[in-house]
Amino acid sequence: MKVVDPKTTSARAFVRSLNILLKFARLYGYDHVRTVEQFDSAWRELRTAIPDSTDAGLLLAATGSQLLLDGVPLEGAPAEKQFAELLSAAGVGSVQFLPSIAQDELNRFVRAFPTGKAKPAELALQLKAALASARGIRINEICFVATDSRAKEAGMAAQLAVVSLGGDSDQFNRWMNDPQKLLEMIAAAQGSKGSSAPGTAIGSTGGPADGGSSAGGAEKSGGSSEAGTADNSCGISSQADFSAGPGLGPGRGSLEPSEAEMYRILTALTSFGQIGTSDGAGTPGGVPGSLHEELSQLPVRAQDVLKQAIAELAAKTPGVKPDQSVLLQLAEHLAIRFALERFERGEVKVNAVRQMLDRMNYEIENLRKIVGAHEDKMSDAGLLLESHREILDRQFWAAVPESGKRSVLLSEEAWCIPPKNVQSYVNDLIKRGDVADAVGILQNYAACAESEDSDGRKKAAAGLSQLAELYAKTHPKLLGEALRHLGLRLSVEQDAELQALVSAAFVRLSQQAATNRCFPAMEQALDLIAGVETQRPGIAQTLRGKMGIEERIPEFVEEALRARHTSSGLTNVLKLLPQSTMEQLASRFNRCSLRDDAEHIANLSTDLGEEALQYLRSTVRGGPVPEATEMVGLLSKIDPQAVEVFLPSRIKNFPRISQDRVVRQLSASGAPGRCRILLKLLDHVDPLVMPMVIDEIGVTADREALGRLMNIVDGDLPAGAGPFLRVRAAEALGRIHAPESVAALKRIVETKKVFTWAHPQELRIAALQALDKLDPAWAREFFAKSGLSRTDLTLAPLGMAANCKFVRQRRHTRVRLQKPVVAFSINLSQNCRMEIRTVSLAGGVATIDRHLPPGTSVQLKMQLGLRHLQATALLRDYRGQGMSFEIVDMNLEERSKLRRLLADNLSSASSEEETAKPVVVSDVLAAR
Repeated sequence: MKVVDPKTTSARAFVRSLNILLKFARLYGYDHVRTVEQFDSAWRELRTAIPDSTDAGLLLAATGSQLLLDGVPLEGAPAEKQFAELLSAAGVGSVQFLPSIAQDELNRFVRAFPTGKAKPAELALQLKAALASARGIRINEICFVATDSRAKEAGMAAQLAVVSLGGDSDQFNRWMNDPQKLLEMIAAAQGSKGSSAPGTAIGSTGGPADGGSSAGGAEKSGGSSEAGTADNSCGISSQADFSAGPGLGPGRGSLEPSEAEMYRILTALTSFGQIGTSDGAGTPGGVPGSLHEELSQLPVRAQDVLKQAIAELAAKTPGVKPDQSVLLQLAEHLAIRFALERFERGEVKVNAVRQMLDRMNYEIENLRKIVGAHEDKMSDAGLLLESHREILDRQFWAAVPESGKRSVLLSEEAWCIPPKNVQSYVNDLIKRGDVADAVGILQNYAACAESEDSDGRKKAAAGLSQLAELYAKTHPKLLGEALRHLGLRLSVEQDAELQALVSAAFVRLSQQAATNRCFPAMEQALDLIAGVETQRPGIAQTLRGKMGIEERIPEFVEEALRARHTSSGLTNVLKLLPQSTMEQLASRFNRCSLRDDAEHIANLSTDLGEEALQYLRSTVRGGPVPEATEMVGLLSKIDPQAVEVFLPSRIKNFPRISQDRVVRQLSASGAPGRCRILLKLLDHVDPLVMPMVIDEIGVTADREALGRLMNIVDGDLPAGAGPFLRVRAAEALGRIHAPESVAALKRIVETKKVFTWAHPQELRIAALQALDKLDPAWAREFFAKSGLSRTDLTLAPLGMAANCKFVRQRRHTRVRLQKPVVAFSINLSQNCRMEIRTVSLAGGVATIDRHLPPGTSVQLKMQLGLRHLQATALLRDYRGQGMSFEIVDMNLEERSKLRRLLADNLSSASSEEETAKPVVVSDVLAAR
């Protein structure tokens, strides 16, 4: 039976409390009493989820609008989805809460979330600043680039919005959005100091410093940039080469800056904003002097690169107002072009490119906050925007040529590429029909989970979690291969943080396999987790509960039963989960009402192999009583010898309600050897269950029971049994149709005392009815002198159809009473009232004024006018508005009263029609 993990329950409660806490903080502030109370509640739930005694932490991840808890998706309300989107947009892939967490650290983590309007990019910075010294919380980013501790401070780029043109905001906007004006400002700054300063090469018209081109030429011609090249989002030629220019020798061109010089250029761009904040105060010449002084600090080659880039932008956008500030466009363009050209020449690997872009991003990442008025409106509306890191990453990837993308994704460093880019590229391949290339790329990316680089394994595991759906839809085998890499890594990974990420990815892919009904991948996952269990049983046990495969066993079993011809993949998955599968099959077997359905379930159980069968045997032999009770029916169908060996010694210790259920399951199973099992159980069950055992023995029509039944008819009763059992035994003999029993039955009918018959009338009626089937001629001849009326013989036991499609058949004719009979229970602590409308000699259906569980034993006292009639019954299942009951003991004189009542009600035509039908579909008992 599936056990709910208390850690998972507490962790889910913590996530809900955390989301409510952040909502309260936005509404009331962090110091409000409601916020403080909610924080205390969240802290208690977090400590319950990760107590001090455990080594496992709690991983809260976000991918898109989906929150994941230790890799398991959480079904959340819109508020939880918005929280996930906030984390994703801020570049926070996951938050890991470790057992060593302190309450103060959680407080700092919560207070890092802004209460007013703020952009997602600020959240990552605030979290890192708040948790700089924390040991119990780790913030994991998913942007696949190295982080910079300087990001917690306001960069110089944040001041670019307050530039040097006084308080005239219109003039500022024109300057920021017009590259021609920016060129004029730089030229004016250079001219204000003459040509003697170190930076005068920027205004030169030739020479190696500028590659033979000048800014002035660019301004005048408006077309000096290369023709026939594609434009990027900045309006600058994406193919412009830093090394362009005459007279270049081998190696690096004169216009190509070094990495250090590129950082100086970006720093200079941010400094332009600083100059404007004071209108050039303290610098001779004002703003132009300040600009010249800043430019003079740049190397000559860096000056020319900056001037050329501005000139190209001016030439490309004559009279067109860009949608971003010139400085932001320049910063993005220079950073991407520099990184791309170094990558294409092979000077740096793709992972170094990511780190390089991140360092350059420091100087420009805050520009959007200042110049993006449109972004401010979207942020005010509660919409999440793409972070600047993501924009740089996307622009860089878009600028990489097709061959470069493919080579990177097929290399050992494919893990450096963010999952979004991998997904976009693979989707494009699939649309073009290049499925083989798409499969190869995804196979290579999955192999990165076993990279020798720990950072690579970390990023590959995080990426696989996000790409699970892509793997599932591209090719069925991909999920299995990805799971194999992760499963092998699970067995050997020592780093706790990596272990958590690999586990989360393994769980996510397993869940995707279950969702997509990818049975080979599920089989692979279960095989791998079994291997992990031999080395790390604790981790394996935790992952089993999160994979989502066992939870879907009911669906898989339903699918297998509905298909009739089960696929080998599904059968193999069910074989690997014998306990859950057999529990489901046994439960369905016990609920079957049709014989064909029961046979199909038994066949499927046999196909699952010896391990599944062994689970049934071990449960019946020594499992808990409730579980053993549920397994008896299916095991008796598959392996009746095992039930015959294990059950008799156990059933005597079962409560009566379990004994009753076992007997009914044995009867419904249709197992060929069930008669022998029932005979062995007879002496070990409760006396109230014995009549049912005898009745079921008679239904089997097995001659093996003749000796025991004739002994019972003659009065040799089991311990605790009463005369009612003799009546049931006589009825059973009539169903077996054995000539050997005729003599015993005649003796019951004929034997007399001096003035009366030797045996009770009910026993004589049952014996004569059995003889009517065995020796009808003698029965008709003896009837005239039997002292019985024809009415006494009207309600005979019904015959059993040999090939009935139902698992249970009615034993006695049921009569609808013309007037309901009221009955009361007299043995319960809280007695109930019943109104009986339909009844037979074996039981009936009644409405009841309070709920009682099936199997409850009740002593019924029925009111028949001025007379009373008593019987002991076991309650069965509810049917619509009524509950059925079965009579298990009754004084034989009381049974004669009930027989007369039923005979009197048979006068109606409807009752006569019902009597003529030996088997009625609507009367089949569906529950046992």
